[in-house]
Amino acid sequence: MINRSSASDPGCSLRTRKRVRTERELAEAAYSVVRDVGFDAVTADAVAERAGVSRRTFFNYYPSVETVFTASVAEFFVSVGERLDARPLDEDVLDSALAVVTDAGDSELVERIAVLATAGESSAHARGLILVELHSWLDWLEGWLRGRLAPGTDDLLVATYASTLVGTAEAAFRVWARAPQPLSLRAVLADALGHLRTGLDPARPSPRSV
Repeated sequence: MINRSSASDPGCSLRTRKRVRTERELAEAAYSVVRDVGFDAVTADAVAERAGVSRRTFFNYYPSVETVFTASVAEFFVSVGERLDARPLDEDVLDSALAVVTDAGDSELVERIAVLATAGESSAHARGLILVELHSWLDWLEGWLRGRLAPGTDDLLVATYASTLVGTAEAAFRVWARAPQPLSLRAVLADALGHLRTGLDPARPSPRSV
């Protein structure tokens, strides 16, 4: 994962800042290729051209197209974490998650979710890479939940909560990407979180949240 803090640390060298900046620019270029053309179009040449660097420079930073793609996915999860961290400390965790994914002013996040969901549905390879990063992010999510749930909450409950939230998001992405008619991704995510509120009881309708 790209180390964001090293780029902003005033004590780090100009060379380090430049390296981190180039890593992020290449990861962003990989994302833009996936967004505009699709995962199968992600090649070293395509990413290097988007980033305005040479093929040789690309391989100085990333050993393969898989690693630059996973770096772009990791950046996405970092951005989700930043949005969750910005929510009020006393807010219900489901309310926080819902607020992040349904923020009408945050079109960038929804776009990235849609792009990654589409890539995962169109390519088994992309799906595998995304899932690896998603489940790696569970450690961060568990830490965030520990800071939001009641002190002393059982570790198993925290881990179950984190895995359930991730699984809920995965289910929403699959339903959205496979729908025969276009659906609102925000609405699908909100409904999925609503099902958690009902305890996954089919007899209790999921509250519409958006």
